[in-house]
Amino acid sequence: MAFSRSMRHQTKTSKLIAITILVLTLLAANSGSPVSAQTANIPPQVQGEAAYLMDMQSGQVLYAKNPDEKLAPASTTKIMTALLALQLGNLNDRVTASKTMLKRKIVYGTQIYLTPGETMPLKDLLYAILLNSANDAAVDVAEYVGGDVPHFVDLMNEKAKEIGMVNTHFMNPTGLTEEGHFTTAHDLAILARVAYQNPVFRRYIATKTHTIPRAQANVPKLMVNENKLLWRDPDVNGMKTGYTAAAGNCLVATAERGGRQLVGVILKSPGGEMFGDMEKLLNYGFSSSTTTAYRPAGAAVATTTVGQQQVNLVLAQPIYVTQKSGEPMPALRLTLAHSKQGLKSVRKGEILAQLEVWDGTDLLDTINLLAERSVVPPAPAEVPAAAGYIYFTALGILSLFVLYLGTRWAQMVRTERKRDAHRRRESNP
Repeated sequence: MAFSRSMRHQTKTSKLIAITILVLTLLAANSGSPVSAQTANIPPQVQGEAAYLMDMQSGQVLYAKNPDEKLAPASTTKIMTALLALQLGNLNDRVTASKTMLKRKIVYGTQIYLTPGETMPLKDLLYAILLNSANDAAVDVAEYVGGDVPHFVDLMNEKAKEIGMVNTHFMNPTGLTEEGHFTTAHDLAILARVAYQNPVFRRYIATKTHTIPRAQANVPKLMVNENKLLWRDPDVNGMKTGYTAAAGNCLVATAERGGRQLVGVILKSPGGEMFGDMEKLLNYGFSSSTTTAYRPAGAAVATTTVGQQQVNLVLAQPIYVTQKSGEPMPALRLTLAHSKQGLKSVRKGEILAQLEVWDGTDLLDTINLLAERSVVPPAPAEVPAAAGYIYFTALGILSLFVLYLGTRWAQMVRTERKRDAHRRRESNP
């Protein structure tokens, strides 16, 4: 009997424990959502000297830490090198390595050990640059595109100025430490956003491994992407790492989730926590904000005069706006720029102006504005058939009359000359 009572007591106790655990679990589940949402909206602590997070569709900033501090970019420089190669080169061209490969003040650090005279397609050199971060490949491509390294660096700086990298100056195509070679987290985000628009570039940066064919033995052939986030985060789809003693650990990373696209930048991170910090940064961006279309592509935002007709100017691409949780919708400012004037005719879809999209003092985008319809100049007025008949008849009669007068005048001149000659003969018998 004592044993039976003990068993019943243990059974009741077990049931009470089970019920208690169930209740606590349900309470934890119900109370967890607000805490998680609140935590998601708190910006993460990033160990790097500078960091930046941008929504690539709107161009708006979601996080910034020392965004305009000038720092060494290390191999994130190669984003610009590869972008120019894609824009100015031919992927199927075979590039011949020069004797510059032997100059250790220019080519050192990470390499695939190109030898002078070795040829390789540009498409394979880009894998070496963007995955393996090979400095000799970057110099090889620079000489192919620019003729020599100094001219290629000029192209890099011109492109930086063109796309709005106002606090950037390049000295080489590799990112190796050199005085005067600097950028900012903000500027790198701008560069990454531009590069990401190139579909071929996106394919390269998303590649985990690639084997490049080479005739030599005992040289690197398997290119492995150094961006560890590609291997462990399904949202991350690319960009570039970098490291030098002066620059520290650097990372530019892009990610897509739910139709949104973000780019994060961390510069001068002290160690391996950089990848974890980037994951936190990207997760924060996705969870603490939303991006919607502010104006769709094809929307009319201005008008212009062509001849004597009004023509709508429509957006070539959408304008997006990003709103942070708990904050009001940003008031974007749209400014018309580079508008063509004095036009007599246009074709539908012709670029007639550009629209600048501003968020405060930040220029987010410059979008082409297109003619919504065609306008052709009016054809010259046609002369009615009857009027034309009368006109040409009169002209014919006038021409005949002038011809008649000319003929009569010539006859009179000849007759007068004959009379003069006859008079002279009579006066001189």
